Amino acid sequence: MNVILLTGSPKGRKSASYVLGSKLAEGLREHGAAVIDRMVHQELRSEEGTTRLLDALDSADLVVFAFPLYVDSLPAPLTRLLELVAERRGRFAPWGTPRLAVLVQCGFPESHQCDTAVGICRLFAERTGMRWAGALAMGMGGSLGEDFKKLPGGGKNILDAIAMASKSLASGGDVPGEATVLFAKPLMPRWMYLLVGNLGWRIQMRKHKARRPMAYRPYSQG
Repeated sequence: MNVILLTGSPKGRKSASYVLGSKLAEGLREHGAAVIDRMVHQELRSEEGTTRLLDALDSADLVVFAFPLYVDSLPAPLTRLLELVAERRGRFAPWGTPRLAVLVQCGFPESHQCDTAVGICRLFAERTGMRWAGALAMGMGGSLGEDFKKLPGGGKNILDAIAMASKSLASGGDVPGEATVLFAKPLMPRWMYLLVGNLGWRIQMRKHKARRPMAYRPYSQG
């Protein structure tokens, strides 16, 4: 089975989305799948890269989007790719019906903030003749790093959910509902995440010598 992992984050291989996608790709390879990965924003910079990316999508049995939530939606480069794929598959009769699965994370504490983006991808699959294979969506993405073991609980829920998803996807199935629920569980208590997040903002303010209070809103004043 041929799989293409598409990372939609402009941060590329330094992004949390790529770290999560790589874990899924690792599991797929362990179950016999051939996986290639591409950075969407890099490929779309040139006509050659765009053509190469579209050709790779045409030959894939499974397509995986890994991306961060951007204002309830997808990052602009990934949205552009969806437009190109829809146009291509609309003009030419698709010679395959690849499955589409997505892996999305957001910086909000709640995983349900990703629901709209997941719905966009599901509708895209339906409109372009792909088979929807499900999604893994999580909140608190701001706490992710390369080493999941540093997370509370060692990132067990994330790793277990990805393991279940990769096994099912590699065998031609969909993302199990159990994996979706497990992946969406909070990584830590909400108050702790907000505390650490606010501390991070204050550290950045001090680093960049920002003297205004964090709640300062100059454009709200008449």
